[in-house]
Amino acid sequence: MNKTYIYDKKRYDIRITGIGYFAVFLFLYGIYKLFATRNIMYLAISIISAYIIFETFITCANPNKITITDDMIVFEDPRHKDKYYWNEIKDFRVKELPNRKQVFIRINKDDFQLLKGRYWVYCYYFNDTDELYNFFLDKEAQIHPNTIKAKARNDSKIQKKK
Repeated sequence: MNKTYIYDKKRYDIRITGIGYFAVFLFLYGIYKLFATRNIMYLAISIISAYIIFETFITCANPNKITITDDMIVFEDPRHKDKYYWNEIKDFRVKELPNRKQVFIRINKDDFQLLKGRYWVYCYYFNDTDELYNFFLDKEAQIHPNTIKAKARNDSKIQKKK
């Protein structure tokens, strides 16, 4: 397999980048109001905004391009590129939101990696939505075949074939 999945550019600019820039505005506004009014509520706004800024501009938490090959998986956004070789992945966990075709992926969570290893993938906005979404679920079941989740997934596949 050698395939690249691309997030719809217009949607990415609005849903990810646009929200990131809005978070910058909220962060600056919150800091200004915190010092001007001494109201602790603005500290909360600034902290939440800082987290959104971190995920949008500092990490690759919201990739707009995913390349999958037999040897590796690559997550990319306009500023970053995170590459993982399948034979080096010890832990691959997927939390799915099926009604939104969205997954949260943690790779090698035991390795302390502040800037990589966590990805929100909105499969719905990528080309070949179902193929990408099912790939992540199947890959988790392949890497962790003895989990209850993997057994349930495999059982449901057997039931669909009947």
